[in-house]
Amino acid sequence: MSVLRTPLCDLLGIRHAILLAGMAGGPNTPELVGEVSRAGGLGVLGLTGTTTAAAAEATRAAIERAGGAPVGANAQLAARSPATGDRERILAVLAPFRAELGLPPDPAPPPPADAPLALLEASVAAGARTITTFEDPTPAIALAREAAIPLLAMVTTVAEARRAVAAGADAVIAQGSEAGGHRGVFAGGATVASTPGAGTIALVPELIDALGVPVIASGGIMDGRGIAAALALGASGVSLGTRFLAALETGFPQGYRDALARCPADGTVVTDAVTGRPARWIRNRLVDALVDAGAGTLGWGDQIGLIADVRSAAARLERYDLLPMLAGQGSALIGAPMPAAQIVAQLVEQTAA
Repeated sequence: MSVLRTPLCDLLGIRHAILLAGMAGGPNTPELVGEVSRAGGLGVLGLTGTTTAAAAEATRAAIERAGGAPVGANAQLAARSPATGDRERILAVLAPFRAELGLPPDPAPPPPADAPLALLEASVAAGARTITTFEDPTPAIALAREAAIPLLAMVTTVAEARRAVAAGADAVIAQGSEAGGHRGVFAGGATVASTPGAGTIALVPELIDALGVPVIASGGIMDGRGIAAALALGASGVSLGTRFLAALETGFPQGYRDALARCPADGTVVTDAVTGRPARWIRNRLVDALVDAGAGTLGWGDQIGLIADVRSAAARLERYDLLPMLAGQGSALIGAPMPAAQIVAQLVEQTAA
């Protein structure tokens, strides 16, 4: 029996208590999600920023790739937040980088995305068998109950965890400060301060002592040593994002992986300057300029429109000095590129060792 066989596996219908974090915006391809599930973990689609049609199509493709194993769906339920800066001043900071990438000074509005709850509904209708949430899970509880599937809520504090469980969450994902991606702080429509919060090793046992539901550790876990540590703390499983960026199924170019592998533990920064909500990014020319300028943001929901075409152009031109790259503090341990199923098998073997 797998050392990663825990009660969480029975809740989710999986063999190994390893979850793929719901990374929206490109890395969580249906191929990656499906392969993680096929290998015995739970692949989770990051749906934020897309459409209901695309969410349904991606879910069906992931399920087919998974060969009957369950897949999950994730959406950021965070409400729009108010601006803390002036559009013209922020564009002035971005102007030299936009020029380098051959972009116009003022970006066109990004294509509209559907509401987060609608994305989850479309994915569940297409066959997703678990929901994971970012921010207060309350809006998605009824959907999970109606579909008779579990809901896992990402939390960053004991207070958030108690609120999520009271709302009906079946388990919580403890997002430690080491984690890449956006901070899952429950903020409603308020501006979130750019503070990292508690680390995984402190947060996980606090939540275990406070709750009566499974706690899944997330943040800074890159190999079997980290998973074994999480299990020793009492976690029922782990949720990994950065580690799976090494998977060939992400479709990421090698240059992106090289940037992750070169990034030391102190080579990232938590800031809201990129998207309007705090997230952990690799420090590069663009991120440092936005942080150093202190120009504020247009808020969660609008700030993304100022950097969407920068991100696309930088990725196309392989300009990693200008590409916003989400990454956890353990990214230097990402390892060699390999199939996602091999990553899952390696993690299980390392944990057992």
